[in-house]
Amino acid sequence: MTAKPKPRGIRNNNPGNLRRTDDPWQGLAETQTDTEFFVFQSPIYGIRALARVLIAYQVKHGLRTIRQIIGRWAPPNENDTAAYVEVVSADTGFPAGKALDMHAHADLKPFVEAIIKHENGQQPYTGAQIDKALVLAGVEPPPKNLQHTRTVRGGKAATAATVGLGVLQAVQDGIAPARDSLQMLVPYLDVAKWLLLVITLIGIGVMIWARIDDHRKGLR
Repeated sequence: MTAKPKPRGIRNNNPGNLRRTDDPWQGLAETQTDTEFFVFQSPIYGIRALARVLIAYQVKHGLRTIRQIIGRWAPPNENDTAAYVEVVSADTGFPAGKALDMHAHADLKPFVEAIIKHENGQQPYTGAQIDKALVLAGVEPPPKNLQHTRTVRGGKAATAATVGLGVLQAVQDGIAPARDSLQMLVPYLDVAKWLLLVITLIGIGVMIWARIDDHRKGLR
């Protein structure tokens, strides 16, 4: 069975389908193989260009709402602008007439994702890829709460298990004050120690995997 070809914007690493102009965009492919649309070196640069256009619409033209922005992005002489506005509004969850801020990650990211989906019939990029492109466009995502990152969670699990191993060893060696009341648990101490050791190793493994995964996604 023949695989379905990728949409033009995805093939060109230009998911916003920016038409060729004299604009010297960052990350343009050395050879422009499409006579109508830009071709970028990677989708990150194509998404960045899309984001920069939306930002420019706000800065240079004062366009803030989905209706205003899509009206310029996809004018009625070439598109069903009303349908485009409706789809983007539904995908973002923003009312078509609500004033948005293209400098705000919370407004720009879903707008970019909705345009990519509408232009290509799909949105194949990860959140990390979109975020990296928006950073290149000058819009930073909100800072992560370190208490909830995978690396910190893995570290906490490993630390807690290590402390537990120390307590069990103390009880087994007869130096814990409560050892007399814990005598009934002695037969299970070895099992508990192995269990805590496994938790420690899992925690360390999660930390290592999180760092590798973040690097793979271009987050580090």
